[in-house]
Amino acid sequence: MEWFGEGGLERRAVLNLGRIAAAGGGLLALATVTAGPASATTVPTVPSPEAAPTPSGPATDQPVSPEQPAPETVPALSKADVGLSEVDNTADADKPVSAAQQAALDLKADETGIVRGTDGRRYRMVACAVRNSGLGFSLIDDDRHTPVGVVSTESALDDMSVTIRMGFDGLKVSSVVVVADETLSAAGYQLGASVGLNSITIQASQPAGLGDYVSWNGSAWVSLNGLVTSTTMHKSTGLITCTHAAMSEPYGGSVTSRSLTKRASMEGISATSTSLYLVDNAGIPVKTPTKDNRFWLTRTGARRVPMSELALPSANIWVYGMFEV
Repeated sequence: MEWFGEGGLERRAVLNLGRIAAAGGGLLALATVTAGPASATTVPTVPSPEAAPTPSGPATDQPVSPEQPAPETVPALSKADVGLSEVDNTADADKPVSAAQQAALDLKADETGIVRGTDGRRYRMVACAVRNSGLGFSLIDDDRHTPVGVVSTESALDDMSVTIRMGFDGLKVSSVVVVADETLSAAGYQLGASVGLNSITIQASQPAGLGDYVSWNGSAWVSLNGLVTSTTMHKSTGLITCTHAAMSEPYGGSVTSRSLTKRASMEGISATSTSLYLVDNAGIPVKTPTKDNRFWLTRTGARRVPMSELALPSANIWVYGMFEV
């Protein structure tokens, strides 16, 4: 507020109320009062902000001066406007999965024990050692041996094989190897396997054939090595027949008498038997056995071995294989 005049006779009052910003609008009020004596000076009533008209523009928290333009309306943008038109905002748990995708996920879901080949195929390994401790073959699982991919063993009723059961079903057999340890190898045993998609069946043989010593002890025929399982003599002809483990073809054999007065003459062989006569110097067969009747029997060719025969101390069979899964 400024005062002008001479000797107090005349006074001009200029009241500048400045710019008054109404609540919504930039309403300006300017009041100028010219009067005589100070006692007559009056000030017009200025509307309070509460009495200001309702603003028609956008509400703001701060006054807007005439020099500042009112804020412009920001246009709404779509996903396409910013290059996100292909983005799927569906929650992952709710997104559909195709059969092909699910199959691919299933293949990757459980890779435990899986080996991937350079061709992208999946393989599982089996590895173990089995031993016959006198009660049949079983997996060796102790502080120094761990079976992998196998769960049990099962001996055949005829004792000619043992089957190892796997813990999974394969799609294809890649390879399986079974080998005798040093104990079985030194005894001349060799091993082979028939392989399925969830089992391995092992058989044993001895390529050296068999040799046994047979004699009459006064009441029965006995075998020294146990390879000849039974011996009979025909009462009418004197033909002696020895039954033994099966031999694989081609096979052959021979017999040698241990008697000082009788010689042995082989008459025939088959995979599981050998027939012979014990005759005197005149060629007459013996028809009643005596303690002088004794002979060596030898069969050439590979012999299938009963699995119980492999129950040697610390003797193991090692197994390793790969299966596509």
